[in-house]
Amino acid sequence: MGRVKIARKSTFIDMTAMSDVTVLLLTFFMLTSTFLQKEPTTVITPPSVSTEKVQETNFVQVLLSPEGKVWLTMNNDTSSNWSNEKMKMALLDKVSEIYNESHKKKISFTPEQKYAFSKVGSFGVPLSQMGEFLDLASQQEGQTKMDQWLSGEDENPNHVTGIPISWNSDEAKPNEFQMWMKAMRQTENSNLADKIKDGTGVAIKADQNTSFDIVHMVMDNLQTIHMNKFTLLTALKGAEE
Repeated sequence: MGRVKIARKSTFIDMTAMSDVTVLLLTFFMLTSTFLQKEPTTVITPPSVSTEKVQETNFVQVLLSPEGKVWLTMNNDTSSNWSNEKMKMALLDKVSEIYNESHKKKISFTPEQKYAFSKVGSFGVPLSQMGEFLDLASQQEGQTKMDQWLSGEDENPNHVTGIPISWNSDEAKPNEFQMWMKAMRQTENSNLADKIKDGTGVAIKADQNTSFDIVHMVMDNLQTIHMNKFTLLTALKGAEE
């Protein structure tokens, strides 16, 4: 007696449920992830065995290139009272006030320029050129032009990138880097002010090829204005084989 042949049927797997889960997971990670801000230069931080993480809010980052250029980033709370936009506009008012105390040629900023500054991530141009820098935001391809200025790729030779800094031990005559740091310390955001005071609110991020003299100059500038506590950012050192 011959075998009974069973007709073959194609296997069908309903992927609808899996697709729904995938979309939900993707949405979750998009809403909860913190995206890295674009920085004017790429630095490779030196390795260390420290596993302490830098906080994501209420801190100031000092970015240092191997050439000694300095840029700043200020991150505030995510609350409406101490949002980045609100506190950055207040920061621009405060630093211009400090600058005008020691300069005959005064500076001031329009509401449009303040708004543009509130949307900037890392910043670092001389205060005398800050107005011109912020005006780029209203132009066509303004963000690209601002990024080129900050990264030193601007074709205009008069556009200077990096906050002016030099060896300075006279607190009464602060350079522009010290002016910015003083303005940040005087922020109305008490959470940020407390973090700056205890040292966890100021982080120096320098390339591993940046000379110690440059890093030392930044630290000396901070100590001159009585900001004696700060953090050095490093990369986690991999285990040796």
